[in-house]
Amino acid sequence: MTRSRLFKKLGLALAALAVFGFSYYLGARHGRPLVHHLQAVELPEPGPVPPFRLRDALGFDFTEKDFIGYWNFVMAGDLTEAQCRPLLDRYVLAWNLLAAHPKLQRRTRVVFLHTGAPLADDELRRRIHFHNPRFTAAQGTPQALAPLVETLGIPDREARHCDPDRSVVGLVGPRGRLLALFTGITDPKVIAKDLQYFQ
Repeated sequence: MTRSRLFKKLGLALAALAVFGFSYYLGARHGRPLVHHLQAVELPEPGPVPPFRLRDALGFDFTEKDFIGYWNFVMAGDLTEAQCRPLLDRYVLAWNLLAAHPKLQRRTRVVFLHTGAPLADDELRRRIHFHNPRFTAAQGTPQALAPLVETLGIPDREARHCDPDRSVVGLVGPRGRLLALFTGITDPKVIAKDLQYFQ
């Protein structure tokens, strides 16, 4: 084999290795996580959330149709209680981590179901926007909240108080279907990574 042919084959091998390495890097950085790497509990048969009607932080009706077009992390508790802050803070950090994926970040929000004593619209808005202006909150009577809270599998006590160790956060996708459940103690990096699997 001539020296020029040897160098040509070596060059092709190095080029193939470089392409493989770059592809692996892109896959690790931007690829969807494998199912067995998810910490979220993926529902085997995602279904639509039941009809409901609440009032949002702007004073408008908030129904199951308002989930459409967003990746919605849905949680419940009394927004006036300090115990809810650690849970919300985790999702603020997760949302911030999505800055590396701006299109996904723009379509992601938290929907906080306020189950405490009714708040004036501006107070509800102030409290949720303290965490992130892209997040929203909704409130209603226990009867109005029940269909959504029960579908998310949020325990009755958790629907009234935030317990970071026992919280359940539902992921409702842009088609209005409940896709997965997270625990309240899931690491923000994991939340952001798991969300990329579902998109």
